[in-house]
This record gives sequence, structure tokens and C-alpha cells, in this order.
Amino acid sequence: MNSFIWLGTLGALYLFFIFSTPVKAPPPIRVEKTVEVTKAEAAPAEIVEKAAEVVVEAEPVDIEKGKAIYLSACIKCHNKDPNVKGPIGPEMVDAPLEVMQAKVATGRYPEVLPEGFVPKRKTKQMTKFPQYLKDVPSIHAYVQSIKKK
Repeated sequence: MNSFIWLGTLGALYLFFIFSTPVKAPPPIRVEKTVEVTKAEAAPAEIVEKAAEVVVEAEPVDIEKGKAIYLSACIKCHNKDPNVKGPIGPEMVDAPLEVMQAKVATGRYPEVLPEGFVPKRKTKQMTKFPQYLKDVPSIHAYVQSIKKK
């Protein structure tokens, strides 16, 4: 009988802790679109829409913070060593900052890839991590700091 009381008490404490802990909302992501009008003389103006850009107010680069985030969140799919393929994700040393920002924000590659960048795997999906969007420059700096030449 005492074991049921202890089990019930522990369960109640666990539920109290889970539901009483406030959840911090992820930082807002601002998406900017630019519209360009061409052929101004023509009667119906042709409107060309450029690709949306993800704009984030980044914090100063902190390699130690980038390392901590990489080792806590990224190594679930990528390798502990960013120079080596992980169980799901590719090596990250050659990923440009723009690609990292797009993948962390949306889980997908940007519509237009940077010149010279070729995805390493056929799967192009990734789990989104919008809570780390402002820290991507720090993660990128950490990955680049241990890049093998």
C-alpha cells in the first residue's frame, strides 16, 4: 500500500513540475519579400517577386556557445566531428552560413543555393530549430574553427 502512495506522490510531483514550468517562446522570424516592377511603360506592369529572405537579428559570434549548441542539438543527426558524416546528416564544414540559417529556420535548403555549394545527401529535409536561429553564426564559427584543411 505504501508503494502506491509513493508512486502517486511522485506522479503528482512530476505532473506539477511539467505543467508549472513556463515555456519560452522562440524568437520571432521576420521574412522580407522584395517586389520589383519592370517594363514601366507597358500598360499592365509586370511584377517580378524575388525569393523571400530570412532576416534575423544575430547575436555576437561566440564559438563556445556555438560548440555547446552543436554538441547538444546537432550531433543527434550530424557527427560529433563536423568534418565527418553523421548517422543521418552530412558533414557540416562546407555549409555556407546562408544555407545553415535557412536549414535551421525552415528545415529546407534555400530556393537559390550559393554558388559552388552542392548538397551532400539526397534527403533535403531537416528538423527545424527556430530557437537557435540567432545563434547560427556562432554554430557556423565553431564548425569552421575545427575544419580540417
